[in-house]
Amino acid sequence: MNSSTTYTAFSGDRYLANGEMMELILKIKQLQETTENILIFNDQNGRQIDFDYTGSEQEIRERYAEPEPTKKVGRPKLGVISREITLQKKHWDWLDQQSASASAIIRKLIDKELDDPNSESNKMLAKQATDRFMSAMLGDMPNYEEATRALYQGDKQMLIALIHNYPKDIQEYIFKLSKNAF
Repeated sequence: MNSSTTYTAFSGDRYLANGEMMELILKIKQLQETTENILIFNDQNGRQIDFDYTGSEQEIRERYAEPEPTKKVGRPKLGVISREITLQKKHWDWLDQQSASASAIIRKLIDKELDDPNSESNKMLAKQATDRFMSAMLGDMPNYEEATRALYQGDKQMLIALIHNYPKDIQEYIFKLSKNAF
């Protein structure tokens, strides 16, 4: 699973740029004077996001810099976050029989699911990301509702047929987001 978040920018139905946050913000800042109605989408979840392009490049870098980590209890260098989990007795019994700790086993199970692009949860995440983008960009387009139904029904050929008249850049991004949906 890709750990770095990437974004894609559109002006109307035209693709503008793609990249990690800072890279994209600086590209868009350059294009902003000649381009109108810029919409940016998170490539991992399809959510629309707004960035503040005002100020100098240095000010932008400072605005979006990663905050300094604070000293935390536990194992923050490993990215461990302590939370409560509630399971049924049969689940605890199964975890108790494993050769590693319950936390390690649960992490392995989740990692296995996350790494499998064909898992049902990853298919649903891809469908949701595609749906968010389609809703923001295509809500008024012909066949939008039918295309959304085809997406959630897992009918890739129907989705392709329904969006074949959509702008090329929009189609390509739909295909990118929905790559693991089918």
